Amino acid sequence: MADDRRAPEGEGESFDRGSGASAPNPEPFGAGGPSSTLADRARPPCSKADQPAADPGPDLEPRPFNDRSTGPTPAAGWPPSAWQPPSAWPYRYAAAPAAWPPGFVPWGYSSAPPVAPVLESPGNFHPVSRRSFLSLRGRASPRLYLLSLILGVPGLAALLFLEIGARSGISFRGAPIPTSLLVEAISVVAAVGLFGASLAQARQRRADGWNDYAGPAPLLVGGALLALITGLSLPLEYGLAQAGVRLGTADSTMLHVLLYLTAYVGVVHFIVVKTGALTWRDIVRPRRLAPSQDDWAAAPQEPEFVDALGRRVQSWRSRIALGAAGDILLALAMLLPLFFVSVLLSALLSVALGLHESDISSPVTTTVTDFERWITMLAVAILVPLGEEIFYRGFATNAWGRSLSRNSTILRGALFFATVHVINVTSTNAGLSFRAAVFNMAVRIPVAIALTWIYMRRRSLVASATLHGSYNALIVILGILASY
Repeated sequence: MADDRRAPEGEGESFDRGSGASAPNPEPFGAGGPSSTLADRARPPCSKADQPAADPGPDLEPRPFNDRSTGPTPAAGWPPSAWQPPSAWPYRYAAAPAAWPPGFVPWGYSSAPPVAPVLESPGNFHPVSRRSFLSLRGRASPRLYLLSLILGVPGLAALLFLEIGARSGISFRGAPIPTSLLVEAISVVAAVGLFGASLAQARQRRADGWNDYAGPAPLLVGGALLALITGLSLPLEYGLAQAGVRLGTADSTMLHVLLYLTAYVGVVHFIVVKTGALTWRDIVRPRRLAPSQDDWAAAPQEPEFVDALGRRVQSWRSRIALGAAGDILLALAMLLPLFFVSVLLSALLSVALGLHESDISSPVTTTVTDFERWITMLAVAILVPLGEEIFYRGFATNAWGRSLSRNSTILRGALFFATVHVINVTSTNAGLSFRAAVFNMAVRIPVAIALTWIYMRRRSLVASATLHGSYNALIVILGILASY
């Protein structure tokens, strides 16, 4: 039977938990900003007997997960593995008090968090605006957007043409200016335009009221980062050549890695953090990743119990499992299985694509002395993982994970990370370059999936950086041992 209670005229509607009919909703979704998404969620339909005697209303704060004395109880269909959500909610955003069922622990937690579970598909946290790509009407930053159209799009297209052409054997020696200067000029133009597009998109999303992630798209920022690194690498390589430092040595590798690390951190700080899209705390310890019915990360993990003096305490096992120690231990436990899978896949792909070891670029730098070996270890096993994890996990995975499902986020983040490594191809033969590009991308997919998964599973950049660093360190160590 439908609930006869009514709200004052003019208020919105929500989903009535008892009958499936509409019920008053005093506040529309998102009216209170991002924090309103935590409690204003639907819960699975319950029978009339399971409902409390007096409905406290949708504004009730979620009860602590260990308080089972009062309040609604879940339907018999729980846990979510057995319960199936309705095919379509009667209204887009349904609001009602909810609580995790007793004994059910959502994915990624050792105990149920004190927030309402999300039972609607993610991705509906921002309005959809249908603006023409070439139109400036309704733009929050029309000048920046115009700059991106004039410089960013043509610059990125020209840069990709030059990069692909150079790896396909196309010669640009007939150009009126040296090829290096041409690439430098195009890189600068593309970087300026794409950074302008990133800032314009961040401002536009804030103006449109995006509640999940009001920042620039990772692919757009990735293009700007590619142009920036290309533009900075050419002067560095020219300076090293003038100083008599050969490429591939430990010194040149360290300088290139420091350049990449500076670019990664600088882009994330000024384009993402400074615009208010994310904070460094969000990047290092994300709490809003992939909301779904079995994965809720918006609330901090709570202590296990309260002692006689009312102090919140945790067991030593929980301190290890929920802290940085647990992040490191899980990463190290995954290292050898992941390395075995990668080596096996690498061998199979080498045979299938007809590649030899000399055809595949290697991250291991040529070393002679122990000092050079330590420099290489520092660069490849610490600095490279740190920069890449900040950008690809802390930023890109974080941005997608706030509006996509967990599986979609892992797939997209892994493909993004693996595809970027195609630029490591150095051959000038078109056929060989294509096969090497396929190899570089495919062989990194298991690593990329593992890094993205552990970042989302542990909600910690420490976990993914530890796995990434230990994986690279193992490659460097084996390369050094093989050189003796």
